[in-house]
Amino acid sequence: MKKISFCTTCKGRLWQLEQTLPKNLSLLNDNSEIILLDYQSPDDLKEYIFSKFFRYLENGKLKYFEMVEDYAYTLNYAKNVAHRLATGKILFNLDADNFIY
Repeated sequence: MKKISFCTTCKGRLWQLEQTLPKNLSLLNDNSEIILLDYQSPDDLKEYIFSKFFRYLENGKLKYFEMVEDYAYTLNYAKNVAHRLATGKILFNLDADNFIY
């Protein structure tokens, strides 16, 4: 079975991830992961992820990456970076306000 990566970029949308991420993580199987690219989010996204989802980070279901360079944000670039960080053979773009069904 091929691994599936759900790729999410986030910049200032923590309020949406608070609603979607817990549900989406609960729906993952052993052959899937969520890649989260924090694109210099100004709303304490990193602290939220590490305080609420550390066990998912440990087991590899959630992979958190942070853009540290001050690179101009464009949606296409951010999504391409998230896809390159994925380890699955099948990639899905998953916006911060999307649920996996």
